[in-house]
Amino acid sequence: MGMKVSCDGYMSVEDMLSLMQKRYPWLDKSTLDEIVTEDKKGRFELKGNMIRARYGHSIDISINSSTTDLDILYHGTTEHSAKGILKEGLKPMKRRKVHLSKTIEDAIEIGGRRTKNPVILQIDARKALREGIRIEKATDTIYVAGSIPESFISVYEVKHDD
Repeated sequence: MGMKVSCDGYMSVEDMLSLMQKRYPWLDKSTLDEIVTEDKKGRFELKGNMIRARYGHSIDISINSSTTDLDILYHGTTEHSAKGILKEGLKPMKRRKVHLSKTIEDAIEIGGRRTKNPVILQIDARKALREGIRIEKATDTIYVAGSIPESFISVYEVKHDD
């Protein structure tokens, strides 16, 4: 990569712009600031002249995040992937951590990127925490974990009022 990244994931805005302008020559500081402030998911964080991604890292960094205070979290996925997850657990695959959603609606939106009818998995976050699984709050709506064993995962069943 050639850019200096701190152990907690920050790099200078100048380095980030230099790196990003190789792919997006039109990107300037003003546009980068707008991307950071307008992003509804809060993916990025500015601290002075330093910037970092709050989650979704492709390199190993250490962000000191608080653990979840929620009992249940959700994960939207394809039907095919859900079968494997229910057998083997939720694993980060090409990422450093798995992403979990605070709401069913967010999980549906995320799962909907890969399939028209996403399967929503329910994560027993409270039980996982008690068993030593660290689930961190990345933003107000996104939580991350190294992995989630299958014993804490079930298919979310839509409850109908009869």
